[in-house]
Amino acid sequence: MSTEGKLKEDEEPVHHFKSQFVGLENNPTEKTCLLCDLKFILPTNDKQFLQHLFEKHRLVIGDVEKISSLQSYIHYWRIRFMEAPLTSFCTTMVMNCTPDGEPSKNELYYLLSDCILEDKTLRYELHQTRLEWAIAQQSKERTDNKFKRGCLFCHMEISGTRSAYLNHLSEKHNVQLGKPENLVFIDKLLDKIEEKIRKLKCIYCEKDFKDRNVLKEHMRKKFHKRINPKDKTYDDFYITNYLEPGSTWRQRQNDNDETEDLTEFNSDNEDDDSWADWDEKEICVSCLLCSKTTDDFSKILEHMVHQHKFDFIESTKDFNFYEKIKIVNYIRRQIEEKKCIYCDDECEDVVDHMIANNHQKIPQTKAWNQPEFFFPIEESDSFLYHLDTSSDDEDDEKKTNDNDNDNISAVTEDNDEVAILSREMAYACLN
Repeated sequence: MSTEGKLKEDEEPVHHFKSQFVGLENNPTEKTCLLCDLKFILPTNDKQFLQHLFEKHRLVIGDVEKISSLQSYIHYWRIRFMEAPLTSFCTTMVMNCTPDGEPSKNELYYLLSDCILEDKTLRYELHQTRLEWAIAQQSKERTDNKFKRGCLFCHMEISGTRSAYLNHLSEKHNVQLGKPENLVFIDKLLDKIEEKIRKLKCIYCEKDFKDRNVLKEHMRKKFHKRINPKDKTYDDFYITNYLEPGSTWRQRQNDNDETEDLTEFNSDNEDDDSWADWDEKEICVSCLLCSKTTDDFSKILEHMVHQHKFDFIESTKDFNFYEKIKIVNYIRRQIEEKKCIYCDDECEDVVDHMIANNHQKIPQTKAWNQPEFFFPIEESDSFLYHLDTSSDDEDDEKKTNDNDNDNISAVTEDNDEVAILSREMAYACLN
């Protein structure tokens, strides 16, 4: 894949695009597709939008999660695509399947990514602009001493600064929203929390209650006087999310927790160098049918066989890499929706249903061989990263040179030669 025109690590691009930026607030807004007139509500329906691009236009946007404002990004490229063909801006890929998964030779797809200078510059400026916008808002909030608001949990009215209000919630009611210096758009955050409490809904688990006293007791006993870090609707209220593309306050919170855990185990008698080999973090793999996790992929496979009577390796032995991706994502979706992977019946304990009815098997192809299952159901699903190595380990003696279905060809505008990309890179493009 050509990297000509790619920015150097320490090179800052020249600003060109700021006047075209829209929707920095990321409020749900109707946006028109890059290549047709179909409309989507972004960022609410971003997954459906990306699926549409892949299925209808064979276009994949690389590292979408690192784009600071998808609305502005789409707005810009829609205009540019009207001026020149896709091949002027995208890397062309040749795959041996159609978007619906049917085998077919030399099918063209397009990858829009920051390998292109213009795209990288756009992403950089989007990030910088949104960061400056958030910092300006935070600075305004921190210097405003005319803030006044009634407490969410008592009759006291707090005047002065937002920091004083947040400290009151923390000290008097043990409500932990985060340090004031880490928050932004605090008024909207408080409005959001107040609305949930008004509806008698827990701010952490969002369970509904019959009256305010029962809700308060639940939040106290369950330690739910805090924000659920898995709730992405709170991301815009944490300045951390604006600092680095793709970084979230959840990740930094986990990093802080890990640091604190290591500190607890540290002692004055230990040599710091003894931790030198512990830099790499193990990645846990989760079972497809339950919440069991382990850092050993083979143990997860054994667990599914012994605990759920489901042999993933045997069930997918005749599948290629892309079909295995779809199967994993299909099963994840079914289990998440409490539906049997074989008969599609919905039941409260779907795994027990599958075992009782001998439904721990792959259904008909039409159920799972859909383009939507190219995209992971779980964020950073490490099960998918083991598919390639697991199949290779099982079939070492069966390998041949006829691997057309497992390869992707990349063609760049500057180079007519076809470069074979690994299956890992293929997955990265589709993730």
